[in-house]
Amino acid sequence: MSAGAGSRRDLLRGIGLVGAGAAVGVAGFGEAADVRERKLPIFGGPAAATVANGRQHPGRGSIAITWEAETDQKLIALTFDDGPRPQWTDQVLDTLASRDVPATFFMVGRRVRKYADVIRGRMDAHEVGNHTWDHIDMARRGPDEAYQDLISSHEAIEDVLGRTPTLMRPPYGHMAGSTVLAAARMNYRVVLWSMQMLEGDYPNDSPGLARYIVANTVPGTILLAHDVGPSNRIVAINGLPAMIDGLRERGYEFVTVSGMLARTGTSVAS
Repeated sequence: MSAGAGSRRDLLRGIGLVGAGAAVGVAGFGEAADVRERKLPIFGGPAAATVANGRQHPGRGSIAITWEAETDQKLIALTFDDGPRPQWTDQVLDTLASRDVPATFFMVGRRVRKYADVIRGRMDAHEVGNHTWDHIDMARRGPDEAYQDLISSHEAIEDVLGRTPTLMRPPYGHMAGSTVLAAARMNYRVVLWSMQMLEGDYPNDSPGLARYIVANTVPGTILLAHDVGPSNRIVAINGLPAMIDGLRERGYEFVTVSGMLARTGTSVAS
């Protein structure tokens, strides 16, 4: 036997794929996989993307998930997550109004009800999407919990703003099958993002963060920002005027997410 063959055989033996070891190794892998699979519930649980009890699927036949728009048009959709909250959301809305910029706000239902006065009468130029009731990780929610999270927030937005959201964004961008199922039941399009504010990389440097966004934006960008959060995020909010001005100098137009999808020929409904 050549030295090379011996080395290969030693390697295979080490991972349990030679002779009797092969059967043990494969069985071992299969058994481990079976054990892992058995830990997930067959019916329901976060992984479930459909109903397994023989009844008709409760949602629509398909669902759309969007990260960005495919376009050569210089369009950018500015999105804000986690609000509303006094001061932060007020400052964002003031800045957007002063520069005539529409945006899409993915709102937390509990905060919509608690801080209704912050947004009531101020959202006419903007789009509002669903960001769940209490900003819980949707990847850990079963189908019923995920649906209840969305419907509770949906109703809060309708009650406070008199508008019916058609978009949702899962907190942290985390999804499970149950998230997709719940969104389908609500006839939502799921909207993620293609670029985000990097507040942690630009501490106390609002001009630097604005320059980064301006330099790296491409047509069809969906930009993630926040109007709630830890204190370091204020650097992005303070930099909004410079960012908006810089992007407009590059020829970019600000639109809502739905506006961008309509302009690029993409249906908003899932």
